[in-house]
Amino acid sequence: MTHEEAIKTIQVAIAEVEWEYPMNYSVAFETAIEALEKQIAKEHHHTKVFSCNSKARESICPSCLGVIITAENEYPKYCTWCGQKIDWSDTNA
Repeated sequence: MTHEEAIKTIQVAIAEVEWEYPMNYSVAFETAIEALEKQIAKEHHHTKVFSCNSKARESICPSCLGVIITAENEYPKYCTWCGQKIDWSDTNA
């Protein structure tokens, strides 16, 4: 099961339990969806390459808009600010 399929399944479960179970169930399901969505890689927003070192760059997290600084061939898999998985495929990472 993919992350996307799991999210859809949980959304169906939320609709089914909304009226019959305590609100805690829905809150727990929403929290699970948020965690799964962070595991789906999102493309970063490239902003600039530093002039002093063409291998260093500044990018923006697509979820929290936090600044991500990368060095030569060192690309973090996740945003250090919010934990969003980052897609670096456009940088040959």
